Amino acid sequence: MKDIITIILSLSIFLFTSISFGQNTVQPEILENTIGEWKGTLTYLDYQTNEPFTMPVNLRIENGKNEYQFKLFLEYPKEQNANSTDKIKISKDGTKVNKADVISNREISEEKFEIITEYSGNDNNKKAEIRVIYIIGKAELIIRKEVKFENTENWILRNEYNYKR
Repeated sequence: MKDIITIILSLSIFLFTSISFGQNTVQPEILENTIGEWKGTLTYLDYQTNEPFTMPVNLRIENGKNEYQFKLFLEYPKEQNANSTDKIKISKDGTKVNKADVISNREISEEKFEIITEYSGNDNNKKAEIRVIYIIGKAELIIRKEVKFENTENWILRNEYNYKR
C-alpha cells in the first residue's frame, strides 16, 4: 500500500510540474498557423483624446531566419507612411516571446491558443507593466497590448490588432 501511495504521489508531482512548465512555454509550431496573408484592423487608445481609434491593416507573416522567428509585414491601406515590419521571436527554451516572459500558454479550443507575456517598460513616457496577449487560430489572429501604469491597479487596453482570413 505504501508503494502505491508513493507511486501515485510521485506521478502527481511529475504531472503537475510538467503541466505547469508547459503552460509557461511556447513552441514555434504554435505560430506556424500564422504564416500567410491576413486582413484586419488596428484599434488603439489615442492618449490625446482618450478615445479608441480604428483603422484597417493588412498583415503578411513569413518564416524568419530560423524556426524561432517569424517576420511580420504590416500594411496600413489608408496610411501608407505607417507601413512597417516587425517580428515575433521565441526564445529557444520557449519561456520568452520578443524577450517578454511567457506567463501563460493555453489552448482555448481545438487548434486555437492564447499566449500571454508580460514585461516592464514605458508607455506614453511613463513606467508601466506591459502585457501582450496573442490569440492564435487558423482563421483568427489577435495581438492585444494592455498597460498598467506604475502606482495604478487597472490594466488598460492600449491597442489590439484583430485579423481574419
